Amino acid sequence: MMILGDWGTSVCRLYLCQFIDEQLTVVDRKAGPGSKKDLDLEQSFFNLCSDWLEEFGRVPVFLIGTVGSNIGWKLVPYVSCPTDQHQLLASAMSFDARGVPFTIFPGLSCQNRHKLPDVMRGEETQIFGFLSQQPNHPAEQLVCLPGTHTKWALLEHDSISSFITSPVGELFEVLSNHSVLLNPIDDDSWDQKGFSEGLDIGLSKTSNIIHTLFATRAKQVLNNQSNTQASCFLSGLLIGADVKAAMQDFHLFSNVVLIGSSKINSLYEVALNKLNIRTEHYTSEWATTCGLQALTSERWKQLDERS
Repeated sequence: MMILGDWGTSVCRLYLCQFIDEQLTVVDRKAGPGSKKDLDLEQSFFNLCSDWLEEFGRVPVFLIGTVGSNIGWKLVPYVSCPTDQHQLLASAMSFDARGVPFTIFPGLSCQNRHKLPDVMRGEETQIFGFLSQQPNHPAEQLVCLPGTHTKWALLEHDSISSFITSPVGELFEVLSNHSVLLNPIDDDSWDQKGFSEGLDIGLSKTSNIIHTLFATRAKQVLNNQSNTQASCFLSGLLIGADVKAAMQDFHLFSNVVLIGSSKINSLYEVALNKLNIRTEHYTSEWATTCGLQALTSERWKQLDERS
């Protein structure tokens, strides 16, 4: 048995796993709070996993995400791009806590296409998980990982060459809960018409996201739009603007690989298809477990060789 975890800023996802016929199988799963400065991450982990540890003992734990950042549990320095899975493994940090062996894998840094610094933690493992299941992949690929901090990553052979971050999910959350544009929404209501209208404006070649955001409020005041309609309009605006900018940066690609939740993958797929970009999509859980399987298998061999 082992515990694998993707511990990001928004949520901690932990998986109790075992190898069955050399295939990593998820036996159980848990979710907890994300990695934040004011949270005792060690205590949070042991609170979440106490029943697993009681039943199966001090099993090894492998973690990715912001748990290894300066707002995480242990600071694991970034690895510079371009990089592959082997370089990532070489920079992993191992330690013991309360008798349990932990390994935290590093994130990546790069200078993006705008000559600006950029970082990721967790998404690189999803990308390597995707690559591990694609032995005959193209020499170059563009991967989009939509979420709180959406990543657009350029892959060359088995390496992540560079990437760009667009904090679409965080912008949506901040504007929804801490601005005059919207009142906070407590349910999952959805308005497709509002989303489509925002998406078309966001994708428009002549639109500018800074000059269109305030329409979210104006439509409620002047057009009697509901909060749900306005929220979906804002979502469409942000996703449209993100996709438009990304495809301007990566204009040579006519196919994009999406790795995220099924819901957000579908929204990005609609946006990309409007620009005649083909898509293939995979869930983030699948990519994470594939990536952690590849990393932990190799790391386990390294630790065995050292002992």
